[in-house]
Amino acid sequence: MSDRQGVLPKQPLFYVLASARFQPWMLLSQKIPEIQDELRDRFPVFNQIVIEPFGPPAATGGNEAGQSLANGAGPSAWAFHTADRTLGCQISRDQVVVHALRYTRFEDFAETIGFVLKAVEKHARQFDVGAIGIRYLDQIAPRAGESLDQYLPTAFLPQQLRAPGFEAIGGMSQTIYRTASGVLQARFWTGNGYVSVPDDLVPLYILTRDFTDPSALQLAKLEPNHGTLDSDSTWASASPERMNTSAIISKLRDLHAHANDFFRTACTEHAFKVWRGEA
Repeated sequence: MSDRQGVLPKQPLFYVLASARFQPWMLLSQKIPEIQDELRDRFPVFNQIVIEPFGPPAATGGNEAGQSLANGAGPSAWAFHTADRTLGCQISRDQVVVHALRYTRFEDFAETIGFVLKAVEKHARQFDVGAIGIRYLDQIAPRAGESLDQYLPTAFLPQQLRAPGFEAIGGMSQTIYRTASGVLQARFWTGNGYVSVPDDLVPLYILTRDFTDPSALQLAKLEPNHGTLDSDSTWASASPERMNTSAIISKLRDLHAHANDFFRTACTEHAFKVWRGEA
């Protein structure tokens, strides 16, 4: 059996995000200038996010540009990114999200999460947390002449109907697992009409694009015989729990461990040989 541990030289991961949701902090907007000053050495690109009524979020430049959108409504979230937009965060009154297009090891990503959370915690003093999660998107892309069932169990894939006149051209599967740290939702989709990013992540994902170019906001459809594996590992509490940055990172580490175990167990032996460059 091939080694399934460690960094995969040809890893399929293309997007990762971690989040902590907490009780609203209504003074956040007043503290954004100070938080931005602490983050800007790593994240020089700053945008204000305005949720337009009956429409998608609108990202604006820094300064006061965002105040003119949505009938004069102020921003409801603030985004901070590296110059190439491959790494960044979005901060709102009740949530901090850190996301990345490039990822090697959890501990490196966790250091960035901690950097962002500490900048907020310095002013908020503490977080009353109701939910924490980490989510990985992997592009499953069989090579020419290969099929998806060489990479994933057939139970994850669209099922052919044993009847004339029907051909499965796409589909989505979902399984929910209870874990020692919370819940893991595993989804896979492929085929006709799907894009690689799920609808609920599109507003965040497009912040990694140059959204001054309208064409950059159009997400390409999945190529034939390709699909996305979505591993969403979450913890939630009916009553908020007071946590600091270290406690949130510790919870994320546990959630990551279960998401990682799922990925390294679910995918096939052939898949790991390809991703390790052995096939």
